[in-house]
Amino acid sequence: MTDVELARKSWTQEKPSFAEFGDLIAERLRLALRREGILAEVSARAKELDSLVRKLLLKSEHDYDSLPDKVGVRIVIRHLSDIPAVEQIISRDFDHDPADNKARDHGTNRVGYLSVHLDHTRLKTDDQQAVMFPPSKFFAEVQLRTLAQHLWAEMSHDDVYKNDETANALSSDLKRRVNLMAGQVEVADREFDRISKEIGQDDAYRLLRALERHYYKLTTRRANPELSLLVIKLLSPTFKGLTAPQIITQLDETFVKHAGMLEQIYQDPDRAVDSSAFFFQPEALMIYDRLLHDRDETLSLWSTVFPSSELDRVANNFGISLD
Repeated sequence: MTDVELARKSWTQEKPSFAEFGDLIAERLRLALRREGILAEVSARAKELDSLVRKLLLKSEHDYDSLPDKVGVRIVIRHLSDIPAVEQIISRDFDHDPADNKARDHGTNRVGYLSVHLDHTRLKTDDQQAVMFPPSKFFAEVQLRTLAQHLWAEMSHDDVYKNDETANALSSDLKRRVNLMAGQVEVADREFDRISKEIGQDDAYRLLRALERHYYKLTTRRANPELSLLVIKLLSPTFKGLTAPQIITQLDETFVKHAGMLEQIYQDPDRAVDSSAFFFQPEALMIYDRLLHDRDETLSLWSTVFPSSELDRVANNFGISLD
């Protein structure tokens, strides 16, 4: 029996266990990122049998046991500036090889495929699940990307220009066009990051970003920022005389004080079925604070723009009666 045939047999038997391991890593990362208020899409997948064999045929330096990406875990985030924080979370919760940062590897005069890879991501030796998934055998390749980097990776997946070795074989004109396209993706990533920071200088946006930090600790449901800003601007005057930083401090204090209760509410499936239009919005946390601290003014201002029935509904979602 050849090594490839042995690998086929081994993977057929072991793939379900590796898939379970990948799901464990992904779920832990999903929860850890949510606790930090970082919006991310986390997925895990064990290699298909044919894909594993192809990788072994191409990567002669690896055998079945050493292949680093039998399981892949992918984390896709919004902003480039979130990458260091996510790396810290992964390093805190798991062991792994030194991070392979493709952008850093390109240096100052090259562009191309961008992502952070953390090979051999595995459970720590004192982890309770390490008996079931021994770190010497069960490890995953974690890929950390922004949305823009993910676009490049997906578009280049079936073409040769994702890999430096094969891209080098292209003609000079094709290589230049590939580099120009990759450079545009990197510029877009940096600009989205800068724009987000510059927009954050506006008081309403600053409040929205502060609310998002807490909201994404409770749920990963995407919100409508246009509606968020409308509500924030409507209710901000109820924080009489407070500056934006002072409002943020008060909202932080309210969240910390009621965090346990809020988490229970957002995990209640009944709330998702019969929720207010504002419940799965970051500004719901501002509405909650205002109903606790200045109900009358909130009711008065709310009715000038939105139906009172929606405020009743969001209040009920938080266990508050307006009767």
